[in-house]
Amino acid sequence: MSNTMNDINMIEENGKVIAVDGAFAVIETQARSACGHCNVGDSCGTSVLAGLFSKRRNNVRLENHLNLCVGDYAVIGINESVLLTTAIMAYMLPIALMIAFAVVANMAGIGDGINFLFSMLGLFAGMHISNRIMRNKDLQDGTQSQQIVLLRNASEAITSIDYPFNG
Repeated sequence: MSNTMNDINMIEENGKVIAVDGAFAVIETQARSACGHCNVGDSCGTSVLAGLFSKRRNNVRLENHLNLCVGDYAVIGINESVLLTTAIMAYMLPIALMIAFAVVANMAGIGDGINFLFSMLGLFAGMHISNRIMRNKDLQDGTQSQQIVLLRNASEAITSIDYPFNG
């Protein structure tokens, strides 16, 4: 799924153009779980649970330099390092602060109930801090949608599929 564009590794995602607003296109992608991509498919418990929750759709507004129209399919990309940084900020910082607060509370000899509250305080503090850091980073670097780029029109590839094997 990664592609090299100007020597930058990109994570690609397919989407559908749902609106065109002047020089911008709104592209909708669908968040999906890993379920359905293995041999077990619908017969495992995880896929059943994943099916209970609605499919979440994400919209991103990007500069329409490919002159896409409503209904076209497009491939968008995000730099792997941006995705990794975001994941670290969203997951690792809150968990690290949760553990740190719990360790400090334990070293102070505080009881289990208060220790639990301290660890939850660390978790929520980490979530708040990571949210503020990412919001400030977006303000300094531009919006997050500028870190996501429109790579190519996928409608052309869909309509001109070659089948190299006859048989």
